[in-house]
Amino acid sequence: MLQNFLICVNAVIPTAIYLCIGVLLRAFKILGDRSVKKFTHVIFVALYPFMMFDNLYDKNIGENMDLKLVLYAIGFTLFQLVSSWIFVCKTEPDNYHRGAMIQALYRSNYVLMGLPIATNLLGKGNVAPIAVVLLFIVPIYNAAAVVIFERFRGGKVKPKQMALQIIKNPIIEGGLATLVVMALGIRLPEVIHGTVTTLSDCTSPIALILLGAGLNFGAFKSDTRRVAICTTGKLIAFPALGIAGAVLLGFTDAELIAITLMTAAPVALASYAMASSMGGNGRLAGELVVLTTVLACFTIPVWLFILKTASLF
Repeated sequence: MLQNFLICVNAVIPTAIYLCIGVLLRAFKILGDRSVKKFTHVIFVALYPFMMFDNLYDKNIGENMDLKLVLYAIGFTLFQLVSSWIFVCKTEPDNYHRGAMIQALYRSNYVLMGLPIATNLLGKGNVAPIAVVLLFIVPIYNAAAVVIFERFRGGKVKPKQMALQIIKNPIIEGGLATLVVMALGIRLPEVIHGTVTTLSDCTSPIALILLGAGLNFGAFKSDTRRVAICTTGKLIAFPALGIAGAVLLGFTDAELIAITLMTAAPVALASYAMASSMGGNGRLAGELVVLTTVLACFTIPVWLFILKTASLF
């Protein structure tokens, strides 16, 4: 049992270290809000496509395209969205807070924390199912966030503009590029493939360091009730439901890890920018990013330990 626990903790330790490095860089004023925002955008645009490409390239997409897994991931994400919307609207009267709360409950930092932890746990060559799920979940996260905030600020959703934003997402671009290359039977020269792999390998560490530097503990002015609701739902309630459903459907190994990290990852960093720019409570969104990111370093190993002890991966 102790060995199982150490395996799960060790999968998260590198992520925690990168976050701590970022926190220290902020504390020593080497990185500030403006530089973190700028460099995060650079990483997102310049490196995320390579990370996605590398995780899918040279894999049999057909074999890794587990339709049952994809449908469950999509279905549970929509369940999170709808149930969060209903619950928040019944318990929170102010539209200003509603958008940030709903987004915090359904939108996870699956890319930044889920994929690196899966890689540490399963090995780089075994995370294609996780990357495939990302291709379908990221567009839902983005589209739903736009709809939510437009709805609560009284605006109108523009489908064409939203679809264009989704297609231009670097993660989606990287996935689509892989599909095109594989469909055409193109084989990359070893020097090109090696360069892509190197760029992919450095993406997560840099992105996590920037995430740590972006955690502004000094601006934390907790709204206890709203923070407690969102934190409990994001890190405990929804992971419990999502993992239980996945186990009942017979998912194990990489597929079960994909669902576990999709549901148990902390609130997405992008939720702060979305809430701030679209008339929602950006302060609350930022607090939830900070708190859930810190707590997830403890809750994710617990979820993994439960699964490992049950011999589910």
